Amino acid sequence: MATAKKVAAKAAPKKTVKLTTPKKTVKQEQEFSMPMEVKDWIDQAMSRLKNLQSKVERLEAENKELKSYKRWAEHRILNSSPE
Repeated sequence: MATAKKVAAKAAPKKTVKLTTPKKTVKQEQEFSMPMEVKDWIDQAMSRLKNLQSKVERLEAENKELKSYKRWAEHRILNSSPE
């Protein structure tokens, strides 16, 4: 008996699926128009914020100067000798 060669079954060709990414669309930024009352209110609020910020900075500088003067005055008063 002759042994017959067994032929391996041919594998079916694999189907390749090409994955595609969705195309990016250019998104347009939406521009909203605000009423003039709202714009004026925002401008006034920004003005108040700037004013208060400058006041805080000015008061902080004044406090710093007063603290240094206080140290100088205490040193001068405490170290003065009675005549």
